[in-house]
Amino acid sequence: MSTPTHRYLSLGAGVQSSTLLLLAVRGEIPRFGAAVFADTGWEPAPVYAHLRRLQRLAAAAGIPIVRVSAGNIRHDALDPTHRFASMPLFTLGPAGERGMARRQWWVICTTYLSLITTQVTVIKEFGVDLRSLLMEGGADVSRVGAVVPSGLIHPPVVVVDSDCVEVKPVTVFLRDLTVGDCSPLTGRSYAFGMLRWFRLLWQLGVGWEKATEADVAVLVGWLRTAENPQRRRRSATAAVPGSVNPRTGKPSLGQGYAPRTINHALSVVSSFYEYHAHLGHGPVVNPVPVSAQRRRALAHRSPLEAAPVMRRARLRQRVVDLTPRSIPDPLWDELFDALGCDRDRAMVEMFVSSGARAAELLGVCPEDVDWAGQRIWVISKGTRARQMVPASPKAFVFLARYLDQDGTPSAGEPVWRTRRGRRRPLTYFALRRMMQRVNQRLGTNWSLHDLRHTAAVRMANGNKLTLPEVQAIMRHADIQTTSRYLAVRVEELFDRLAEHYAQPRREKAYPAGYDAADIAAVFGA
Repeated sequence: MSTPTHRYLSLGAGVQSSTLLLLAVRGEIPRFGAAVFADTGWEPAPVYAHLRRLQRLAAAAGIPIVRVSAGNIRHDALDPTHRFASMPLFTLGPAGERGMARRQWWVICTTYLSLITTQVTVIKEFGVDLRSLLMEGGADVSRVGAVVPSGLIHPPVVVVDSDCVEVKPVTVFLRDLTVGDCSPLTGRSYAFGMLRWFRLLWQLGVGWEKATEADVAVLVGWLRTAENPQRRRRSATAAVPGSVNPRTGKPSLGQGYAPRTINHALSVVSSFYEYHAHLGHGPVVNPVPVSAQRRRALAHRSPLEAAPVMRRARLRQRVVDLTPRSIPDPLWDELFDALGCDRDRAMVEMFVSSGARAAELLGVCPEDVDWAGQRIWVISKGTRARQMVPASPKAFVFLARYLDQDGTPSAGEPVWRTRRGRRRPLTYFALRRMMQRVNQRLGTNWSLHDLRHTAAVRMANGNKLTLPEVQAIMRHADIQTTSRYLAVRVEELFDRLAEHYAQPRREKAYPAGYDAADIAAVFGA
């Protein structure tokens, strides 16, 4: 048997061919003269990203990767000017019989048959149905790329692709948000929204500047059917997503993406294309549909007026405006008694008496506590200004007990610290875990934000404070937001309804001296 004079690798960029190429690069098998990649022109974005990595590694070892192509396989299959298909298309008849579509340019197809037959059969079918699969929950968006710190101020985070290459169009958009003095949390949220959008575009093989409303519809359809990774629960005792807690009557978060999350994703994508349209980049028409009538109605609305009910834009989800969820007094007493230490009691009492948010309360330092005035100073979420918030004397009693036990931290350090191991600032996730432990003990599903709702409901319905005063304490921008807490809750009506049902039915009574037969004749039996 003669020794081959040339060694070439048929590179499909899959597991087997990639392994052979990497073994040749490392010298564990004889080197190849070249690797040939048959490009169908309609590969998923991760395939091309993987191919670029292989090209860099192979070039360093002196192995060129040659890309050959006979055009875009999708355009070729859908070309209305072709009388017959110009590539091997295998068919399956109604009775299960196998066949092959009639083809032109037999010589070209035969030349590349050994290289692309398998990919043609699989990727052609997958590419045509990919959008439907994503919208119907039959496929998931590949989790490639990431949001990483940039080391800069404008912006602090950037989006990178699977090759860790920065996505420049997203970076300039995030920089514009940061320069416009948006909240750091808003910039981070928009970065993850853009990563979700670009993951979809990479999988569909569509450039961001060529995206249309059909691509946005795929995003919405996928979000409506996909599982939200944040809803995965490892504990066997965790509640089923979407179930209603029998004690609190409060539903657990659903397994998928909430309507508000989908609408936020649309707002992020729409803002991205509005920014690039302002610079003269991207598509002429924003791919995210808008309701022009609603925009005109809200453009000059007074904040004292109620928002008019307008038709939603296409693809926007219906959001139900639920009544704020607060903790009834009996369940509140039970929750407070289940807390295990003075630190937790001080925090929960601070929450429910001041109405502060979790992030605001976690940032309180010793110099932010006014013991004589019974108030604390917090950095407000919306304005990021240092504002005064009153709290109850009971909260300061438990705070003093906690600091007596654990010691007062130095100036500039957060008051709330961990209790186990080395003392370090308490994080939001540790605080949420504290609530989860109490919920598991009581069989409830209260959240940290329910404490803020409880504070607002108690103030608004206590007949001691006016609504503008409650607005000032809760730091609401619009008094319409504060007025939502005046709504009557069904939970508070249970005792009254029980008294109503227990009342005996009133018996009919007539003055003495009337004959029973006459009463029956006049008023009925």
